Amino acid sequence: MLKIDSSDLRTQLRTGTKVQGAFLFLASPDVGEIMALAGYGALVVDREHAAADLSGALHELRAIRSISEVPVLVRVHKAADIKPLLDAGFDGIVAADVRCAEEARALVEAAHYPPLGRRGAQFTVSRAARYGLDRLTYVEQARSRTLIVAMIESREAAEAIDTITAVEGIDMLFIGPLDLTSGFGPYGDLGSSELSNAIAHIEERVLASGRLLGGAAIDPSDLGDMFGRGYSFVTTASDTGLLRQASAAAVWSEK
Repeated sequence: MLKIDSSDLRTQLRTGTKVQGAFLFLASPDVGEIMALAGYGALVVDREHAAADLSGALHELRAIRSISEVPVLVRVHKAADIKPLLDAGFDGIVAADVRCAEEARALVEAAHYPPLGRRGAQFTVSRAARYGLDRLTYVEQARSRTLIVAMIESREAAEAIDTITAVEGIDMLFIGPLDLTSGFGPYGDLGSSELSNAIAHIEERVLASGRLLGGAAIDPSDLGDMFGRGYSFVTTASDTGLLRQASAAAVWSEK
């Protein structure tokens, strides 16, 4: 698996590199270290569903950084969470359930410094700027390296995809298939034709816009096909899922 320096993920994606990623739900620094050593191209620390506060997310980031340069993104569920997480040193944000252009613009405003956004000038003391030691260079680095990902997870978002992709500052649209079933096909049915058609439509519109396309693989074996269809970033696993699968496989049962 290709290793990518944490400071260079956005540039690498924008120049054509394909990246396999994984989600971290367990809020465990130890698990984060193990996943970082596995060889994924990027990790996503979850703060939408996981029982993790800002301090816990920072501990996980520190643990990963202590042994690896794998890029670490963080998933958020509201724009207000973005600033402290970027100030803590995450390489970018994955925003859950973005439904319209207005919500996409709110992400950009929270994540970027002026003139594109409204992120506060904490780079004089923030951890991301090495507590102010990099204050003369950090702003420009943040502008070029911070990856902004909007998740498309609803019928409303699918119908507004052209206006969302038009928002300056959004780097990637990431398709979340499970939540999309709430608007396309029976809820939870990842095999429905209605869901497949909706995903194909979103893929086509994102690629036509010139934005990066990302998504969660329904099956890990879909990775190659998704890269072939134009995806730049695909998550194929999570710490929780891998632990569940390995635990079940390790239980002996008498045949």
